[in-house]
Amino acid sequence: MSAMVSFAALCAAPALTFYALDRALVWWATHESPAGLGAVHPLQRDHPALERLVADLRRLEQESARVEGSDAPAKAHRLRVLALAYDDVLAECCQALQLPPPRTRPMSSWDRMQTQLELARHGLSW
Repeated sequence: MSAMVSFAALCAAPALTFYALDRALVWWATHESPAGLGAVHPLQRDHPALERLVADLRRLEQESARVEGSDAPAKAHRLRVLALAYDDVLAECCQALQLPPPRTRPMSSWDRMQTQLELARHGLSW
């Protein structure tokens, strides 16, 4: 019986150690220090950099134009996938700029245009 308890403790120790380290790192990253040093702003932690999102929007637009002008197999499927990815990146941009997210997913052409206009009004260009 004591061998089973020792084996269970030996198996659980690494998992508990990594869990405790994870909790400590999360606490350290979100803890507000008196001078504001060392704390990570939630926008930095939860959202990718806007530069990367803008680059993704450009890349998706270019790829969509390339597929539109090609004779690729499953062209409609590829365009649909690119549109869904574009919608996701637009929604991430809205979250990063703390704007309300798009109303529906997948977006209609009208909702996509409204979202693009709202992002442009807040200074995002791609």
